[in-house]
Amino acid sequence: MNVEAVINNPLKLYRFEIIILDVNDNAPSFLSTIQLLNITESTTAGTKFLLNPAEDADVGKNTVSSYKLSQNDFFVLANNRGESVTPELVLQKALDREKQSVIPLTLTAIDGGTPAKSGSMTILINVLDINDNAPLFSQSLYKARVFENAKIGTVIIKINATDLDAGQNGEVFYSLNKIGRGKQTDLLVIDEKSGTVTTKQIIDFEENAVFEIRVQARDGASSPMTSHAKLLIEVLDVNDNAPEITVTSLLNTVKEDASTGTAVALVSVSDKDSGKNGLVNCKISNIVPFKLELNYKNYYSLVVDGPLDREKEAQYNISITATDEGSPPLSSTRIIQVHVSDVNDNKPHFTENIINVFIKENGPIGAVIKTVTAVDADVDQNGQVSYSLLHDNSNSLPTKININSETGDIISLQSFNYEELKS
Repeated sequence: MNVEAVINNPLKLYRFEIIILDVNDNAPSFLSTIQLLNITESTTAGTKFLLNPAEDADVGKNTVSSYKLSQNDFFVLANNRGESVTPELVLQKALDREKQSVIPLTLTAIDGGTPAKSGSMTILINVLDINDNAPLFSQSLYKARVFENAKIGTVIIKINATDLDAGQNGEVFYSLNKIGRGKQTDLLVIDEKSGTVTTKQIIDFEENAVFEIRVQARDGASSPMTSHAKLLIEVLDVNDNAPEITVTSLLNTVKEDASTGTAVALVSVSDKDSGKNGLVNCKISNIVPFKLELNYKNYYSLVVDGPLDREKEAQYNISITATDEGSPPLSSTRIIQVHVSDVNDNKPHFTENIINVFIKENGPIGAVIKTVTAVDADVDQNGQVSYSLLHDNSNSLPTKININSETGDIISLQSFNYEELKS
């Protein structure tokens, strides 16, 4: 600073130059207390980032002379000796947003005064995401159970997968993939966003007792990453199948003199259900001279269990009922027709206990003087009656009358004389 002074006696002009010496009475300061930097996690090590410099109202050595960065694992300050003192941040280690998405740093500006003064600014590093993580399932294998015939839309299980990335890169979308040539994916549907698996069709235990489906999770990136897990579905049986009765006939007919225990037919029962729902009891539900004998598991023999008499009952309709042990139980019925064949166990008998024949004397030879009738309860050849005459003691009867063996007509072989035969 220049100053002029005038003295009157004697008149004289003096000029003064006043030099104001600086003292370090100002600390360095930043225009903003916080600086934000957005850096992608794929940024390579060695990349530099300019920082806002600090200002100091002092001059000379009392102004900003150096910067110091807080201790951290990722950044250092560039060494700009002899160059601009504008600070630069240098990335020295690869970033990973999934491990640390925000990195707080403190930049301190130090002046050259004695004693030195300093000022600080906070640097917030926002680590920007790239799609470097695939979705991760909470389990590699999910297990669920569902009753067969469950209504369409029944919730079976909720699948969960997460993605460490952010934004669209971290959004997870679900889908089902079939394994092999199976059509099990047609039975289920998964909500793309929630991962909830529900029934799409009616599931039948008898067709799919257990089946496996692959679940896929993909993220929302333009070039998505995917991962997979397995879903094992166990279908629980309900009693929706009635027993089935199969009959193998061993005998088309059974003789009426068949002994007790004679096998008539082989009967087998089955049930497509499982557990108690598939256990079957079999019985004859009407009163007949037959019974079922258990051979092995669900195989039975239908055998004679009492005397048969074709003349009283020529055919039996045997009602076989099979009932499972479900709750409530289901049953089915099968009718077996058994025909009883005839044996010659009946004698012919005449329709008249006493046969009286009245003959006119002097009647014509060859006249039918009487027709006798006999019947036999048996059938076919066993029931065909043939007639003949028994000889009397004099052995003269065959010369007088004859009988038609088929019709029972008694025919005269001579003309009868009352006076000769009355005694």
